[in-house]
Amino acid sequence: MNPDRLDLLIQGLFDGTLDDATRTELNDLLLESKDARDRYRRATTLHAALTRRAAAEPEAVNVVPFSARRVWVRNLAAAAAVALLGAAAALYFHKPGPKARVVAATDSQWGGSIHLAANDRLPANTPLELVRGVTEISYPSGAHVTLEGPCRFQLDKPEAITVLHGRASVHAPPGAQGFRVDTPGGRFVDLGTRFGLAVGSDGASPVILTEVYEGEVQVDAVAGKPRLYRGDARALLQDTGVPRLLTSLDADPVNVPRILPTSSSASPANNLALGKPVTSPGYCIRPHGSVFPPENLTDGRTDDTGVPGDWSFWLAPNGENGEFTVDLEKAQTIGRISLQNTANRRNNDRGIASFLAFVSTDNVYFTPVAEGSLPRIDTRASGPFPFHDFPFAPVEARYVKIVVTDHYRNNSRPPENENHSGGLNEIRVFSE
Repeated sequence: MNPDRLDLLIQGLFDGTLDDATRTELNDLLLESKDARDRYRRATTLHAALTRRAAAEPEAVNVVPFSARRVWVRNLAAAAAVALLGAAAALYFHKPGPKARVVAATDSQWGGSIHLAANDRLPANTPLELVRGVTEISYPSGAHVTLEGPCRFQLDKPEAITVLHGRASVHAPPGAQGFRVDTPGGRFVDLGTRFGLAVGSDGASPVILTEVYEGEVQVDAVAGKPRLYRGDARALLQDTGVPRLLTSLDADPVNVPRILPTSSSASPANNLALGKPVTSPGYCIRPHGSVFPPENLTDGRTDDTGVPGDWSFWLAPNGENGEFTVDLEKAQTIGRISLQNTANRRNNDRGIASFLAFVSTDNVYFTPVAEGSLPRIDTRASGPFPFHDFPFAPVEARYVKIVVTDHYRNNSRPPENENHSGGLNEIRVFSE
């Protein structure tokens, strides 16, 4: 709830200036927030009292037309109501609110005009977006929350956080039990533990993944408020209209890797491919947010991170090697590409084994410049995935095409299992 916006809408209601859109906005605010309804009741009670009092006062003079007197009464009541709202707002903002502070930041980039660094206090009741990087915030109770961009969140209450989209890891040490994480799919209560959370969407409903690393977590979103314990990993879905906790998602076990400070490492400033458009003949699309489009290849996110509906890597369609083309948007001299492989979130069933690299100035005629192989990602290792460089003689090019000639599979699965294809986390392109 934005108190200033609510005050403005209530004043407009008193003044009779709300149109259909703003009246609907006011109704929506009142429906979704008890604080908003309490604020509205206080304002309307005073407004009614002032209106009755003004109407009961004897007229001092008779030269003022009735219509003008009515306007004066209405404006007086509205002004008094605004004064009350101002006082209420002052009281509201002096209530104990979130006092979370940034304690560490790695390559953090924030959306909009927000700029937060170590020791900065995070604003309350304000939508926040961590575009890139990893940021750790601390609460007075000792609870710590680590966020990985891209992540949208908000601090509304003490000892709580609302994660709207993205990844978060929570640690509630002794004394911080009861720390809450609210999501579009429901609430998770930390009962003294460490756990990871990934909030995404399948395009129609929220998809929330959670894994308990230590201790226990209570899932208020599900009837009976079940608890999860160390080693438990679940997907929370609402696609049937009834919240469900599943141990697997699209035949894959639920897994939420811990957020590492280096897991969203900065892309070198001279990376010509960063943020550039990428096209592909096809990519893997499966239910519940398992979508892996080629634009993930140049978004600067690495190491199989992300959430359902917003993963950091590209996967070819099931059973295919795949290919993709990066548009550098203008012809320039390039002489090296750098590739980071994927294991598909530790499922170990995707990734490039070998490839050919081509360049072009017109996206029609392509010239081969390199070929090579990438090792399989070691899913047992911690830390960032390695990048592998492939230099070649400098050449003028606008388009860089990678054609996968072989890919990795999960060797523990039968040959007829369709869940395998080429895939890649990130491509970087350099002038030399």
